[in-house]
Amino acid sequence: MLRKKRREEEESEINITPMMDIVFIMLIFFIVTTSFIKETGINPNRPEAETAIRAEQGNILIAISPSDQIWMNKRPIELEAVKIMIEAAHAENPESSVVIVADELASTGLVLDVMDQIRSSGISKISLSARKK
Repeated sequence: MLRKKRREEEESEINITPMMDIVFIMLIFFIVTTSFIKETGINPNRPEAETAIRAEQGNILIAISPSDQIWMNKRPIELEAVKIMIEAAHAENPESSVVIVADELASTGLVLDVMDQIRSSGISKISLSARKK
């Protein structure tokens, strides 16, 4: 009788170790495949456009303030640093594109200079952010 009772106790235990292994593997998979969106640091007043469409692949964001400051990764940067930072961000995610979020009062010349820096870093997919009318 004692053997029978001991055997029933051993059989009634549930081994959850394989299930925990699967959960950890899935967690690692989701962490590795997730792409993180980096914020610009400011929220400029974007111009309105009737033909504005939503772009889903804009992973690299650059903001230009009304006082012509360039922001990336929540800090202001100089125009000369744009190329270096874009190259570093593009190395992290080679399929990414760049979205310029310029304030409607930002100078057009600075926006074009930023676009030149982006293109010189080897990225040709550049979008300008606008609000839908």
